[in-house]
Amino acid sequence: MMVGFRDRYLKTVFNTIDRYRLVEDGDHIFIGLSGGKDSGSALYALARYVEERGVDCELHPFHINFALPFSGEVEEVVRRQAELLGLPLEVFHLADYGIDMARVARLPRPICSSCGVIKRYLMNRLPRELGATKLATGHHADDFIVFFFKNLLGGNLAWSSKFVPLLPTRGKQLGRIRPLFFVGGRENRRFCEAVGLPYVEEDVCPHTLYGCGVDRSKRLWLDVVEYIQRRQPTFRRRMMNSILRMAKLLSAQPDKRPLRECRLCGEPTSTELCAFCRLVEAQRRVG
Repeated sequence: MMVGFRDRYLKTVFNTIDRYRLVEDGDHIFIGLSGGKDSGSALYALARYVEERGVDCELHPFHINFALPFSGEVEEVVRRQAELLGLPLEVFHLADYGIDMARVARLPRPICSSCGVIKRYLMNRLPRELGATKLATGHHADDFIVFFFKNLLGGNLAWSSKFVPLLPTRGKQLGRIRPLFFVGGRENRRFCEAVGLPYVEEDVCPHTLYGCGVDRSKRLWLDVVEYIQRRQPTFRRRMMNSILRMAKLLSAQPDKRPLRECRLCGEPTSTELCAFCRLVEAQRRVG
């Protein structure tokens, strides 16, 4: 049963890679690993695709260590994921980039938001500086469905223009690929178990450690998506196809916030100072 599921899962992911040309000869694809089931599944599927299709490209798994009490355990799981696939792992340490999470946690803003700023910034800058052509993430169908509904309710529908399997490179903004675009979170967990890939649970994140709590709103939405999917087995696929059509329509509209370079670090931003540099400056002022 597990073998059949594994093959069906890989077929879905491989079809996504083929249809949207996510992997090409000459690529240097960096895969950000958190130790979780989603990024681990993305790494495994990409490695199998490259091997089975004989693609002349390189995969580079990497991990950002946040220097928190559990970070060593998470890094060990990430190393096991990479070793299982015979790939060398690159580890970056947050302290080397001017960030102290203990100070960040004392800022008058949700730590979940700060963590997102840090990850987005470093996951774009670090791979690009090492010669990456694309960044692969473990975002899956359930994530995008939740993001879509939250954007719709929040009046930010234009953001959904980025909900596609492939976001091309835009200046210093590294191109992104989402090989798990048409599979869900529960499927990723089952896939890891089917292939013997270790992973950590989601509740070992900085949010829990510093008392911010996991994003309960997102968890509630994910439960809703799973509830509908169990009763309407075609829901996820139909929803993702609708999101793709919406993204195509929205992407045809002119961008009202063109990117420019941050005055301090030179990274892409829509403001004079990027969110990361503002965060670094703010945490330095924390006593």
